[in-house]
Amino acid sequence: MCGINGFNFKDENLLKKMSAITYSRGPDNEGFFLSDEYSVSHNRLSIIDPEERSNQPFIYKNLILSFNGEIYNYMDLKDQMIQKGYKFKTNSDTELVVKLYFEYGEDSFKLLSGIFAISIFDKIKKKIILIRDIVGVKPLYYYFNIQEKKFIFSSLIKPILLSLKNKNLNHNSLISYSNFNRNDYSETYFKDIFKVNPGELIIFQQNNILKKKFLNFEFQNEKKYNIAQDIENIFSKQFVSDVPIALSLSGGVDSNLIFSTLLKSKKSKFNVYSVYFEGSEKYSADFKAAKTICKHNNININPVVIKPKDFIDYSEKVVDIVEEPVGNTNSIANYILSKNVSEKVLFSGDGGDEIFSGYDRYKSIHLINLCNFLNPLKHLGLNFKNRNLKRFFINNSREMFLSFSEQNLFKSQSKVYKNFQFIDDKQFNKNLNHSSDLDPKTKLSYVMYHDLDTWIQNDVLLRNDKIYANSSIELRVPFLDQKIIENYLMINDYEKYGFFLKYKNLIIKNFKEELKLTINQKLGFNTPFASYLRNELFDFAKNILSKEYYNSSSLIDFNECSNLLNKHKHKYFDPYLIWNLVSLQIFLRKFRF
Repeated sequence: MCGINGFNFKDENLLKKMSAITYSRGPDNEGFFLSDEYSVSHNRLSIIDPEERSNQPFIYKNLILSFNGEIYNYMDLKDQMIQKGYKFKTNSDTELVVKLYFEYGEDSFKLLSGIFAISIFDKIKKKIILIRDIVGVKPLYYYFNIQEKKFIFSSLIKPILLSLKNKNLNHNSLISYSNFNRNDYSETYFKDIFKVNPGELIIFQQNNILKKKFLNFEFQNEKKYNIAQDIENIFSKQFVSDVPIALSLSGGVDSNLIFSTLLKSKKSKFNVYSVYFEGSEKYSADFKAAKTICKHNNININPVVIKPKDFIDYSEKVVDIVEEPVGNTNSIANYILSKNVSEKVLFSGDGGDEIFSGYDRYKSIHLINLCNFLNPLKHLGLNFKNRNLKRFFINNSREMFLSFSEQNLFKSQSKVYKNFQFIDDKQFNKNLNHSSDLDPKTKLSYVMYHDLDTWIQNDVLLRNDKIYANSSIELRVPFLDQKIIENYLMINDYEKYGFFLKYKNLIIKNFKEELKLTINQKLGFNTPFASYLRNELFDFAKNILSKEYYNSSSLIDFNECSNLLNKHKHKYFDPYLIWNLVSLQIFLRKFRF
């Protein structure tokens, strides 16, 4: 975990201000390089080879490297480079990345297995190169003003905002947020500031930008591996660290598989943290199971309690950290957990559900596909008002994805959002970063891929990276390793569930002993927000969803917000849309939109 900032001109004062904003991402060292053509800073969180020799920016011949992340296969690649005659002065992945680029150029990025946002400047070719890992674990943003000939990039948005004369809201992001509870567009909520998309290569040279999708998945369509051995090998490579590590543990399959692999790998000195919610037995079941599992394995567990008051105290702080509205209530639990973890590296089970079919909606789609084998009318394109009937006549994965998405879970967004625009199949497809070339059939694997391409990168990974980085913690997500995705996401749908239609069939049948103490019906990392909202959080939400807090009446209908709150007070009704609006209001006031 690190922070990087850079631009194509010289301005020491600006660079230091940008670096001060990204300081928490890497407080162990702050480094700078400045020239008339290129300036870059680096905030280092020392995890591998924490010695001064591995500080960044790292200069090798004509190349200047500043990167954020971890390269899990760097030792294997280093051995290959030594055989080519290269010598190394450090034990870091940093030196490997820059020398690998010197040898292979842009193709070197295809050799990397890890989580990264990389910036390289070639002093001879006067070229800036940016690239982001294929899944999008590490954030990276850029801004280009062609008139002023200014190209600026950063790990965060706020450092770039220092150089904008006018800060304007990107309304397309609001359309996405009101539909999906996140922004799936490449442009951020700030006009003219863009994400480097996962796997995207950006080249800035001679006042021109070249953007291309560079890293692509190579999916396997059938099971070719011993899954137990394969997953344990992949996980073990991610455990590389020269500093203490920790695990966020629940009572479910995903984090417990990481837990058992850590134990087998002899990483006996790791700490375990587990979250529970004050006043909610239901949402604390995971913690109780995690406590039992740790006791069985003689591992100490650190309980982290989440209280209703935390939503009141920290919602504004979380929006400030994430730099956009955060529609997911898990963000508060993430923040409280981040403030309790003392290690620099934290492992999470995020991604296990999306890769190994852990959601109810995935099973529903699989059952629909099975039933469609017996549906003689499936190709007639019949249209029904009933949503469940309509799903039996959907012919592509994008429509199927949308039929189960948040835009269908929210009941009233067309009432509370003024000029609400419903995103349909064609508009949704234009927003995707990777999957436009995928087979559009309704096969479950492709629906799961859409989650990877939208929800995972634009909610889960974005939220987690920024919140934990704010506490100088690197969050690692072993289930989202490129090889795990390639080897198992596209496996036959029948393999995913087996004859008895079991969730996570591939994982559970191959790790029976390791997972014997996990709970059968895991709730997932969720919160009792709906219950809190009827009680302790009611006045809090009512205050924020008002003109007195911030007058955004051109975007939000506050009368309808009041109706929503009153309905929920007496009966469960759209609580997560209410949180969506609360977070948006906080964001709009924070940045004066």
